[in-house]
Amino acid sequence: MRAAGLGHLPEDRRWVLTPNHVSYLDPFAVAAVLGWKHLRKTYWAGWTGIAFANPVMRFLSWLGKILPVEPRGAARSTLAFGAIILKKKKNLVWFPEGERSPNGKLQDFKPGIGMLLEHSPTSVIPVFIHGTHDALPPGKFFPRLRSIRVVFGKPLDVRELKREGRGEKPHQQITSALQDKVAKLA
Repeated sequence: MRAAGLGHLPEDRRWVLTPNHVSYLDPFAVAAVLGWKHLRKTYWAGWTGIAFANPVMRFLSWLGKILPVEPRGAARSTLAFGAIILKKKKNLVWFPEGERSPNGKLQDFKPGIGMLLEHSPTSVIPVFIHGTHDALPPGKFFPRLRSIRVVFGKPLDVRELKREGRGEKPHQQITSALQDKVAKLA
């Protein structure tokens, strides 16, 4: 497991990491390279279908500081949880594709990350994870030994993303520019 760009994580302010999502190994890869110094101040957005599926998973999600993400119909509460975490000066990991890529390629980002950053501006750090799709692709249950690398981009300002992005609404501009930044780390 290797990491590049860890020095880009600001020490003096909160941040949101926005990694690509190709495998169930992705959160573990990011956590492994972050280390305790950052993990203790970091929360994770996690799909309720897995993270809160049963009492054991709910307990593990509580320990891991996972916020419930319900993609069907509960966007407001998901965004509210994220905004509360950022207001408390904590860090957040948000997988903007919303689900694992079936083919290992970067998928279109969902609008939620743009909405969250529009209303809770903070430093956002694009992240690209290499190798987890080969190690544990969708549909497989046992990981294979593969090289994994997590690349952290430079912190981005939400106002800059609005200027660079495409779309009529600010959250669309933020989302499209952020997707471009993550893609450049591939």
